[in-house]
Amino acid sequence: MSGRDLAGMEGKNYRPDVDDNNIVLTRIRLARNVRGLPFYISDRKTAEDVVKNVARAARRAGEFDLYHLSMMKPIRREALKERHLVSSALIRNAAHSAVLVSEDESLSVMIHEEDVLREQCFMRGLALSEGYKRLDMLDDELSKTIDFAFDEKLGYLTACPTNTGTGMRASVMLFLPALTESGKLKAVVGEIEKEGLTVRGAYGEGSKAEGNLYQVSNEVTLGVSEREIVSKVEKGVLCMCAWENATRESYYKPILLSTENECRRALAVLENSVLLGYGEYLNYISGVKLGISLGFFRFENPQAIDDLTIAVRPAILAEREGRRLGEEERDRCRAEFVKRSLVKIKGNV
Repeated sequence: MSGRDLAGMEGKNYRPDVDDNNIVLTRIRLARNVRGLPFYISDRKTAEDVVKNVARAARRAGEFDLYHLSMMKPIRREALKERHLVSSALIRNAAHSAVLVSEDESLSVMIHEEDVLREQCFMRGLALSEGYKRLDMLDDELSKTIDFAFDEKLGYLTACPTNTGTGMRASVMLFLPALTESGKLKAVVGEIEKEGLTVRGAYGEGSKAEGNLYQVSNEVTLGVSEREIVSKVEKGVLCMCAWENATRESYYKPILLSTENECRRALAVLENSVLLGYGEYLNYISGVKLGISLGFFRFENPQAIDDLTIAVRPAILAEREGRRLGEEERDRCRAEFVKRSLVKIKGNV
């Protein structure tokens, strides 16, 4: 698909319906460093001063809780990682690192990750413009106090050269069962990549696409503006949604009855399991989401399925129980939690 075709996708007719579950989550991330300081700060006193200064500046922009990873139990760190609020790199640097998190967890700032700062905004659905606006306001407030490492020609300087320029990664998580099962996804990804975008598993580079979830994000950060990145990612996402919806019509029509059977069996398993592994859950909940998309059954609050998928991750389950869980006990807790949650999500429909 050409850039001209991509541009045509931004029209209203290509936007998914508000109750469509193709689009799961929007994430905007900005990488920043401090002028005069190394990207990795090994001196404890300097690292602590940076944390204090960033926390003070961020709180002028809103309410944030500050967490020092060195003071956290390992299970708490893993739970934050499963909610995408901290990264593996931040955990590896737990002796110096910290994270600021807003009350609703939509905004966070990782301090002493690969770069000194990683600012993030998470939004439900396709909300790139709104997410960027919120994060840009936070970034502006931080820049009043923190002197960011910036070059007039290159832009923001980052530990990884691929982030240099805007330092921005804009990504959207998509649910793409038809493209996956039909075998068309590889060709679609090839076309998307021609436009300077990349498609990965839900956890980013190196991760697998579990539950037919994929992350679409920008590949280029140098020589483009932040708003251009937001626009290009949005057009690419709308393209992929259009391809997904068109493929659903053609792919599932000849096998509609067997597909309905699989979707209803997936829901039945989730509603009746005694033990439920996370991999099993992802497989079955994908069937449920597909069933909703194809109209086999209706849920009162289908978007809550995406919250459930996060809530039953291993460390988050253990954190909720207040202790580490063995594999069987964890699978039992997950099965019970899923059953209770599905009753609420389905509602009275």
